[in-house]
Amino acid sequence: MLTGLFRSNQPAVLLTALVLVPLLFAGAFTGAPVPEGVHMVLFQVLLDKAGASAAVQGGIAIGLVLILTLQLASLVNNTEQTDRRNHLVVFLFPVLFALFHRSVLLDPALAGMPLVIWAMRRAWSITNVGPALGPLFDAGLLLGLAALVYLPYTFLVVVVWASVSVIRPFQWREYLMPALGAAVVFYLAWGVLHLNGLTPWRPLLTVADTRLPALEAAPWAWRWLRAGVLVPVLLAALYEFTVSYQRGVMQVKNLRSSFLALGAALSVVVGGVYALNNAFPPVLLAVPVSVVAVHGFLGNRRMALRELALWVLLALALWAQWT
Repeated sequence: MLTGLFRSNQPAVLLTALVLVPLLFAGAFTGAPVPEGVHMVLFQVLLDKAGASAAVQGGIAIGLVLILTLQLASLVNNTEQTDRRNHLVVFLFPVLFALFHRSVLLDPALAGMPLVIWAMRRAWSITNVGPALGPLFDAGLLLGLAALVYLPYTFLVVVVWASVSVIRPFQWREYLMPALGAAVVFYLAWGVLHLNGLTPWRPLLTVADTRLPALEAAPWAWRWLRAGVLVPVLLAALYEFTVSYQRGVMQVKNLRSSFLALGAALSVVVGGVYALNNAFPPVLLAVPVSVVAVHGFLGNRRMALRELALWVLLALALWAQWT
């Protein structure tokens, strides 16, 4: 039932996100608001507009999860991350995100991730021939804006460099454009702050602010249960991903290698943030894992096991959010 629904390429399946995401995260409307702390400029603007209301912040957070769900569905299908078009990530991303139970849903990493996905789509739109400077500069601008929400996203410029290295022959100007785009955004942000008397600006203080919401500690029994379900699913998905990657044509391999670079860069960000705060925002983990997990549900064998896995993941996600 679930497997057949989300494996299809019917656009109407996207509407299920309008039910699934609020069902999983409705508790955000009554949760605690984001605590006071040191935030990046754009995230602080978002908080100022939202006010101290948990309901408003919860609504914004649910909206961001919906946007990310739709973005990832487009990313998977339009950059050939899988052998055939499907909407499994519409189910897997919110469910896997919900599995890492949090006391506060809205956080800078979540707010900046839509800009990151947009930047990746722009960077991966280039081909091995034709102009590329414009899309790469745009990708740098978008990453700069994402970093003004959550500073560690600055590091993701290396993903654009890695993508260029596998898609196109070497041209030094193409490696300069993303960094230049991000630098322009930061320079303009500093200029606005300086004109408003808000300098000196110390963005590095936002990275090690332990008051920001992050991955919440869970009982050991829950962690083992979650791992007991996720590990087999991800092992099967990695095997299917490897098989699919090996038989893909060069263009498909380039795009999937670019996605692997994104996953590796996000892993580095997770490690750095965890070293500073002993916690990390779950969206950094949920985005790459949900896209890879799609491969575990595309095969035609053992359909009963695939269906059972989806139902178990949904049950665990609901349990994590509602108990």
